[in-house]
Amino acid sequence: MRFRLLGPLVVDGPGQPLRLDGKRPRAVLALLLMEAGALVRVEQIIDAVWGDAPPRTVRTQVHVQISVVRRWLRALPGAGIVTHATGYALQVDPSDIDVGMFRRLVRQGRTLAASRQPVAAAESYRAALQLHTGPPLGDIDAPFVQAAAAGLADEQLSALSALTSLDLAAGRHHELIPVVSTLVERHPLHEPLWCHLVTALHRAGRRSEAIRCYHRARLLLREELGVEPGPELTAAYRALLGIDPVAADGPDLARTLSRLAEAERMLGEIRQQLSRLGVDVQAVRPGSPAAPSAPLLPSDGGAGHAEIAA
Repeated sequence: MRFRLLGPLVVDGPGQPLRLDGKRPRAVLALLLMEAGALVRVEQIIDAVWGDAPPRTVRTQVHVQISVVRRWLRALPGAGIVTHATGYALQVDPSDIDVGMFRRLVRQGRTLAASRQPVAAAESYRAALQLHTGPPLGDIDAPFVQAAAAGLADEQLSALSALTSLDLAAGRHHELIPVVSTLVERHPLHEPLWCHLVTALHRAGRRSEAIRCYHRARLLLREELGVEPGPELTAAYRALLGIDPVAADGPDLARTLSRLAEAERMLGEIRQQLSRLGVDVQAVRPGSPAAPSAPLLPSDGGAGHAEIAA
């Protein structure tokens, strides 16, 4: 690859990276790379690079910046800018751009996963994710960058979520827990990540943490987006509670899960109040107040994952 956008803008010339100076020509090149092969109208360039208040001479400045980029590209055979009546198009092999390579590897991973080749699919996703070297378009200063970078970051997160699904299926839940715990802190409204964390905790035998994790996700989704958990996160919670997915599929399922969630929340509050009063909550057993306390399970207490229990 000769053009890198999944991090700072880098153009690899023969033997070493090309020196690309200047805020505006770098922004113009980044924009043309994002739209490689397609016609980018002059008006699009103005809006993307100069924003809402361009100078009166902006069209002349567009031509000047295009000339600067053309000079940079002379060192790269097979790459060039074609002039059209209404704009410009960057002609370059898509495999020379890391964004195009990333998307090709993600499509390949999706196809391999659908054809039941999980190991090869995971390798494709990992190769795609390794192309990210930092925040996309991280050193480009132009109005179009925020939306473009957010879109590229969303694609990265979707690929990471797909890879996590494959790793969970391969039994790597223990090693995934700290990784996914960090990811949900960075992306708290990305529901698939919460689903992966609930599943990983459940499979690792950390049931109480998984329950708290689900409730935290549900509360965030309700408060921030006004929605209830989707079918995948709901299914993970059902599995956690040991609910038969076939028997539970009925018109009252949502109401039942809502009541279970509320009951779990109330039980958690009761345990906290008892603990503050100095009562050993482990010694309190249903129907047998004097029964000896059961040994503490690894899943109780949330050791090592205070951010989930919070």
